[in-house]
Amino acid sequence: MNKIRVKLILELREKGLSRSDIASSRHISRRSVNEVFKRAQELALKYSDIENKSDDDVYRIIFPNRFTNDDIVYTLPDYSKVHSELKRVGVTLRLLWLEYSDKTRNEGGVNAISICPQICRQ
Repeated sequence: MNKIRVKLILELREKGLSRSDIASSRHISRRSVNEVFKRAQELALKYSDIENKSDDDVYRIIFPNRFTNDDIVYTLPDYSKVHSELKRVGVTLRLLWLEYSDKTRNEGGVNAISICPQICRQ
């Protein structure tokens, strides 16, 4: 999912562009543009109010409950332990991955998608 460029949409709205013009010129769906317009109107927000804020800050103001990549906290494996475990007979990367996944799930964390690239680099 791509994050909507809220600050840009508000800036273009301030310059007088229509919803359709913003959507077509910036390759943003009309639905997304309409959503930003609606939320900005609900919050009585103008571009001058958010001009000095970062794109991420503006996004959080408009959509405070939306998921962002900043919310993900990955629990990284202990790579030295992985290397030492792989030296043991019968231990595979798949087995270590399953143990790691179970451990992070039980602790309430989010596991990384793949540990193999990180292990191979070390």
